[in-house]
Amino acid sequence: MSIPKAQQMNRGVAKGVAPIPLIALALAAGTAAASPLPCSNATLKGTYLYNESGVLNGKPYAESGREVYDGRGGIVLRYRGSDGSGGVEKATYSVSADCIGTATYPDGQKATSFISPDGSRFVYTITAAPGSQPTALSGSEVRVAP
Repeated sequence: MSIPKAQQMNRGVAKGVAPIPLIALALAAGTAAASPLPCSNATLKGTYLYNESGVLNGKPYAESGREVYDGRGGIVLRYRGSDGSGGVEKATYSVSADCIGTATYPDGQKATSFISPDGSRFVYTITAAPGSQPTALSGSEVRVAP
């Protein structure tokens, strides 16, 4: 018994043979993903609300606050921590073209961020902190005002 040609073609697709247009689409998507993202310090500009949690100096810790990014590498933040700490501080940041940012705070903490290309939100991890006890904090920020 012979299989009609139309069914033979369908069987080829089912076995993993992709039509040429799908291959071209996949290659184009891969090329777009490899292109550098258009980020810079100007990507972060405006008021962001944040929360973070984890361990600070060996103890459970959580913090919420507001950071204002000036688009040129400066931050002013207001925060409250679960340990009763709080206040207003200034910090600095930089954003590379691939939308990865770093921030340095007055107490010596450093954060690495992965930023959406439009700057509307990002996630971060504290990568350096003062003190002799373990610190592992991460959080997210979302822009709420320009």
